[in-house]
Amino acid sequence: MPPLRIIQSQTLQLLDDLYRQEMPDPHSSLFKAAIYHFKNPGKSFRAQLALSTGTALDLNEQDNLHWAAACELLHNASLIHDDISDASTHRRGQESIREHFGSDMALCLGDWMVAKAFELAARNSRHGGSLTALLAQSMQETCSGQIADIGQRRFADLDEWQRIAKGKTAPLLIAPIKGAALAAGLNADLLSLEQLVGQCGLAYQGRNDIDDIIPSSHRSSDLDGRKPNLVISLFAQQGVGRDDFCLWYQSKDNSQLAHWQRRIAASDMILKANQSVEYWLVQADQLVKRLPLQLQAVAQGLVASVALRTTFKSQGHFA
Repeated sequence: MPPLRIIQSQTLQLLDDLYRQEMPDPHSSLFKAAIYHFKNPGKSFRAQLALSTGTALDLNEQDNLHWAAACELLHNASLIHDDISDASTHRRGQESIREHFGSDMALCLGDWMVAKAFELAARNSRHGGSLTALLAQSMQETCSGQIADIGQRRFADLDEWQRIAKGKTAPLLIAPIKGAALAAGLNADLLSLEQLVGQCGLAYQGRNDIDDIIPSSHRSSDLDGRKPNLVISLFAQQGVGRDDFCLWYQSKDNSQLAHWQRRIAASDMILKANQSVEYWLVQADQLVKRLPLQLQAVAQGLVASVALRTTFKSQGHFA
């Protein structure tokens, strides 16, 4: 399998070219919003997973490219819609679509991306139906995870937090690999892949949750919005003063938010959360050898990438 950097240099430019070819009608106001969004498309992590898997399995280049773009567009649609729900003002170093163009435009652009993702997946002449169904299932699962996150008004126990965290992150990480394997005709039990990606999703979400609480100089959006958070769940079950915290958390009073955020950030629940992140990464790494040989390098790269990102976050290098 070629090194990931080779795949990036040879193929990611083709991905950008494809986005430009598939833009909305230039006479539509969606066109301007799409151009703005793709000025900074991010790291295209899910596209890279698809491209790496397809390359490892000798998938037809055009089918590989269409599948990678479909996965990335679906992920981008979920981000645009998330920014509506969270009233986020910025995304990837620039104003969010919602902030720059308004919620109506953000909703329509996200919907357009979902539709375009399905269209690109369906272009595979042999497996279009199965790939489109896989995308649909992944988006349904992601939506279920996201609404559980948004609708939470009490702290989640640890089992519930894991279910929500996996639901938000895993489906759109599994799909790029699983779809490329399907399109390449790899007939294998991919249960271990789903388990591995689930562990990676827990590690990444756990690190995000830690960063939401510390440093305590910034306001925790998870405490403010009463959203599931690993550190909050640990503190609510094991922290000193947890009874008073639970009473406050279940109220609508945010006047003590800064107080409780400082208490949680100073507690040993941060250490326990970091230990959980490390444990999930070890579990994911151990699952690599259970995968079909052709997928092991891709899976190992996924685990290493998540480990690197969580390390950067812990050092304050990731926003």
